[in-house]
Amino acid sequence: MWRRRADVAPRRRRAQRPNAVRFEELRRYLELCGYNLQRVSGSHYIFRRGQRGIVIPYRRPHVLANYVREALAETREEDDDD
Repeated sequence: MWRRRADVAPRRRRAQRPNAVRFEELRRYLELCGYNLQRVSGSHYIFRRGQRGIVIPYRRPHVLANYVREALAETREEDDDD
């Protein structure tokens, strides 16, 4: 997919510095990967793509590294499935 190839460099940056990813940056990345914001429950944003879902808590200034790694792993699995 062309949009995933265009996003290789930002994905690499996120993987190299998972502690320094802002929520807006991760949200944009997930939307580029085809995820849609399904709903917001308090501070938790729930993104869906088909049957798959990712929950990311909103936190300033940066999202916790484990949620960034989880999102990257989830999108990587989908690349492998395609």
